[in-house]
Amino acid sequence: MNKFHPCRCRNVLLSLGLALGLLCIVPSGCLGQTMGTTSFSVQNRWQLSLPAPHSLLNAGPMVPLEPELTGLFLLNGEGVWLLGNGGRFVFADTLQLRLDREEPEIGNRLNELYFTLNPVDYFFLDLGKQVVVSGGGFFLNPAGLWPEQTTWRQDRTLPPEGKVIVRGEYLFSHLTMEVGWAPQLAWAENKDGVLWRYIGSPQKTAQTWVMVSSGLAGVDLGVLLAYRGRWKAGLSLAKVWGERLATHCAIGWEERDKSQAEQGNKLYRVLVEEATGAAPPPLKATTAQGNFQALVGGHYTFTGGENLIVEYFFNGTGMTRQEWERVLYYLDASTGLVSDVQNGPLVAARLQKANAFLTEAGFSGLLRHYVMARFYKTVLPSVAWEQMMIQNLVDRSGLALFYLRFERDRFGLALGVQQPYGKNASEFGLLNSERQVTLQIHFGL
Repeated sequence: MNKFHPCRCRNVLLSLGLALGLLCIVPSGCLGQTMGTTSFSVQNRWQLSLPAPHSLLNAGPMVPLEPELTGLFLLNGEGVWLLGNGGRFVFADTLQLRLDREEPEIGNRLNELYFTLNPVDYFFLDLGKQVVVSGGGFFLNPAGLWPEQTTWRQDRTLPPEGKVIVRGEYLFSHLTMEVGWAPQLAWAENKDGVLWRYIGSPQKTAQTWVMVSSGLAGVDLGVLLAYRGRWKAGLSLAKVWGERLATHCAIGWEERDKSQAEQGNKLYRVLVEEATGAAPPPLKATTAQGNFQALVGGHYTFTGGENLIVEYFFNGTGMTRQEWERVLYYLDASTGLVSDVQNGPLVAARLQKANAFLTEAGFSGLLRHYVMARFYKTVLPSVAWEQMMIQNLVDRSGLALFYLRFERDRFGLALGVQQPYGKNASEFGLLNSERQVTLQIHFGL
């Protein structure tokens, strides 16, 4: 017989209360509400991860990897209320239940909770937790405000989570100026962290920014200047050419984090010295004063409604080909010891060092030149086909994603397949458990 767990019951009740409570107790009269809309949706995702049988990061029989099935249930609630003074109140929350081999984990994430006030004409003030997006890239945004906007390895299954900010926006006749501040909010990110489990992610550093956007000669222009312990600047441009083609580009530069660079060089030096016996020079990307990234791309819509997006990404923080070959030499030498059972502890220690370096370097996204593409086509009135690809131009490895989607009224069903490709001695060939089959079900209430 299953035992009753009062703590688990308490967690469920607390999560439900946080997820739905504010939608029910908004003091309409105090806010001067004139109109409000709410919506709910239920989402379920099942994901089967299949480990790669031959990877330089897979120690084979010494560290066996098995297929893993995980489940994710989401209850999303959103509400928007227009206020009598011209502002609005926005609330969005996600209750989530994760299922894997261990005990099911239930939690809550507050995605947005903010007021937009309009104290004077052409001026708006935002207070609270809000999703702020900058840049025009589809896969990533080098000119984005937050670090997660500059990487394509994002979990797009979950609704985006905002940041706690204070932001002012003034609309001039030909441009818009925005000034914002996000405070530092620190709390534990583990099972004992109550705020992390029921409120959301912490904000590890404070950030201040100024953003100016305008339209000049048919070009949408955005300029960003931000500071969060070090300076960051961004520039984004977008232009529509006729009815079918649109192009965009984004440039981002950020002062280097010296402590992070030293840590990365330390881990890199350990790998190369252990493999060759010679101390290597520091990684080339860490010798510059700042990190530079750039993205150029375009959208094209065909006569049948199909849409194609192609983007090129220059990653100034990545390794050169020669540096990457040294890392691969270390991995190849380490996995060559697997055949001897007595080398088990040595192989495990080496793989741990390699994983530490790859994580610090930003795996995946380790090298300098990439191209990404996305093709979308409606097959039937309710059925669509989507294909995405991330290609490493240095070692010719990549990641392919395929989705078949069915959507009708409030119901949606998607079947997805994710497959890395490339040689074992390549970036995406190292991915152990990224071969995935995903089934997603979505229903609006």
